[in-house]
Amino acid sequence: MAIKQKLKQRYELRDVIAEGGMGVVYKAYDKEIKREVAVKTILDISDPGQLELFYKECSLLKDLSHPNIVELYDIGEFEEEGARKPYFVMPLLAGVTLQALLRGSSRQLSVSRLADIFLQTCRGLHAAHERGLVHRDLKPSNIFVMEDDSVKIIDFGVAHVVDTRSGTGRKGTLAYMSPEQVELKPISPLSDIFSLGVVCYEAFTGRRPFEGRIPEEMAEAILHHIPPPASDLNPEVPQALSRVIHKAMAKQPLNRFSTAREFAETLQKALRNEPIEFFDPSRIQPRIQRAARAFEQGDYQFAAEILSELESEGHIDPAISSLHRQVEQVARQKRIRRLIENARTRFEEEEYPLALQKLQEAVDLDPDNAEALGLQKTIEGKRSEKKIDDWFRLARRHIDNYAYGHAREALENLLRLRPNDAAALQLLAEVKRKELEYLKARLEGERFYQDAMNLWERKDVSGALSKLDRVLELDRRAPDLAAPERGNAYRNFYNEVRSEYDAIQNAYAEA
Repeated sequence: MAIKQKLKQRYELRDVIAEGGMGVVYKAYDKEIKREVAVKTILDISDPGQLELFYKECSLLKDLSHPNIVELYDIGEFEEEGARKPYFVMPLLAGVTLQALLRGSSRQLSVSRLADIFLQTCRGLHAAHERGLVHRDLKPSNIFVMEDDSVKIIDFGVAHVVDTRSGTGRKGTLAYMSPEQVELKPISPLSDIFSLGVVCYEAFTGRRPFEGRIPEEMAEAILHHIPPPASDLNPEVPQALSRVIHKAMAKQPLNRFSTAREFAETLQKALRNEPIEFFDPSRIQPRIQRAARAFEQGDYQFAAEILSELESEGHIDPAISSLHRQVEQVARQKRIRRLIENARTRFEEEEYPLALQKLQEAVDLDPDNAEALGLQKTIEGKRSEKKIDDWFRLARRHIDNYAYGHAREALENLLRLRPNDAAALQLLAEVKRKELEYLKARLEGERFYQDAMNLWERKDVSGALSKLDRVLELDRRAPDLAAPERGNAYRNFYNEVRSEYDAIQNAYAEA
């Protein structure tokens, strides 16, 4: 392999530790220093600008010595398929990632142990941020927990030097991205704080705060969804700790902790049950009261805006949640009322599909709404009756046009709506009878036409004309609408024979 040819001068590659989209991590032996190391090869940085940025980051990381950031021993590059591919060398860590720790634990990890892991993570992040590095992809698999429970942040491979000119590329794992990353806006250390808040929430509750079946739904949740407090999902989590996590996940960067150090300090205060100024109820009480007044005055939109702003800033309070539920309930009822009234208007104008669409929206909001369900049933009944009338009219029109197959199809559709409709069954029987008579007349007309052709060829003009009189009579009773040229052929032939017959009669008269 090209990798081994370039690396074997110093490193003896052994087992593959991990493999992913960014590259491969090998367990290796450093022959110069005579120790086991981890070598990570980066497989997707081939752009010269990205490569230069990678080396710049690695230089910063090599100079950064911190107990909570994995040490960087060496950097280099190799060639593969004509492209320059970088690699870097780290210590071979003894332990597991936080992701493996969370998945492998038979029971939820204690609050104190998880808190200690995140305090160490904050310290490592703060050190990186002070040097101008932002991780961009902080998640449980990039937090390494050693055997002694010390923490190392790993994989700064997607971290960039903080620079608003180049901070708009979406890199990272969607479930842990900050809103600004999702929207491809410039990122900052505050983006890492949001991601760490997401990791905290998942670790303390056992579930992610933002979910979605498809990436678009996940992105929408990150931008707008406010998850329930962690303390609601895990009674072991103090409410103060829930508030800290929610502030870290504030939608706007300015509403988060200003630094990872502040995040850690506030986390420690919450664990020690010390007062936290930001969460002092007196600071948000005037805004809650303003929202309550707006609610009482019927200005539900203004009340919702105040409450949503409080929640997006990271505030969680029973008064906020209770009032928000009331506002949403009233707003939902108003919307349901508008939908029902709209549906009733559409019903009166006989716009049944649109009326049912509005009612379905109302039922989706309130599945047990008796008024919506009752009106829905009434409209469906009326629509069914109208549909039945339409099928009847269509069937009769097809009968008048001798299109018995289409008439039969219309009546069969009607009977699917009302299987025992006596009038439809009677008309269907009549259609079948008329269809048989029609086919019989068509066949009889064809037979008389052939007879007329034979008599004409034998110069029996009178006999041919007699047969053709019968043909035209049958064609009037059962015209072939599918092939009108057949009737034209009958009339043209009749005219020709009639002309010859009249000429003969005139000759007899003259004689």
